[in-house]
Amino acid sequence: MNASRNYYKAQIVGWSGYVLISTGVFILSGKQINISAIGGIYLVFALGLILSHVYRGMIIRLGWLEKDMFRLIPWVLAACVLLAISFHSIYLTIGNFVFNWNIPFKWSDQNLFAWGMLFFIWNLIYFAYIFFQRYRTEEIKNLKLEAAKNEYELRRLRDQMNPHFIFNAMNTIRALIDEDPVKAKNAVTQLSNVLRSSLQTGKQDLIPLEKELQIVRDYLEIEKARYEERLNVEMNIDPKSMSVQIPPLILQTIVENCIKHGISKLPKGGTIRLDVAREEDHVDINIFNDGQFDPDNKSDSSLGMENTRNRLDLSFGKSAWLTIGNQDETRVKTQIHIPIQNTTS
Repeated sequence: MNASRNYYKAQIVGWSGYVLISTGVFILSGKQINISAIGGIYLVFALGLILSHVYRGMIIRLGWLEKDMFRLIPWVLAACVLLAISFHSIYLTIGNFVFNWNIPFKWSDQNLFAWGMLFFIWNLIYFAYIFFQRYRTEEIKNLKLEAAKNEYELRRLRDQMNPHFIFNAMNTIRALIDEDPVKAKNAVTQLSNVLRSSLQTGKQDLIPLEKELQIVRDYLEIEKARYEERLNVEMNIDPKSMSVQIPPLILQTIVENCIKHGISKLPKGGTIRLDVAREEDHVDINIFNDGQFDPDNKSDSSLGMENTRNRLDLSFGKSAWLTIGNQDETRVKTQIHIPIQNTTS
């Protein structure tokens, strides 16, 4: 509907523009304006409108719009010649009959070339618009396919993360059952809080940082019940960052790795510190933990970190990133950089 409406508007505007230009040129040439001259100008408008519309119908019926653009060139040139001849013949026939022009048809008439150029320009504009619309439609289609692919990939990665998290949390509770049943019971309560939050955000690709931090706090409560004084937690959160949107469970994944591959291996335990700073166009999340990072050590934590990187890339593109490395001989630093583009404040 919109394409047809645009076509008719372009037809009327285009041929009206030609009439106005022709009238202006006629006046500037100093020729006398009479009914015959005005009739000839508007005859061009009417014939151009009708012939070009009939030609468009032939283009559609012959399937030219589905053909390769370069293969159409000889056919379009031939059509311009036939349109010029038809236009000139009808134009003179009507003019001679209505306005008594008495102008014979001549193959050497320069107007034939002018009509041919006029229809060539019409073809350029028409096919350029059609192919541009086709390109835009294909581009939109490809973008939708890419978005669907990204959404599928995000869900696949998220589905990988949830069982991984539950498995590790259940192992923590199992270890507490024999050591301290009361703490184990409290840990089950904390786990139910984590799972409830996880289920609530499970269908979302992005959640506010505030919700993610609540999941992290509940998870850390489970781990603190197990490690007691061996696990210390420090948080320095910029209140302005609470509404920033991030993929769910990415912080929990990193904190889990900090405990599993850092704190748990130290006889005296250690500290996890979470710093969140919001700038004008991005948020930096820094997670520090005691221990050492070995980039050559491949373990199941690689899945979590790789998934986190992939989810950041799918959600924000290359403007988001994650790095991990040793800050010094006793501490590891993990940094997440997230652009602010999906916030509620």
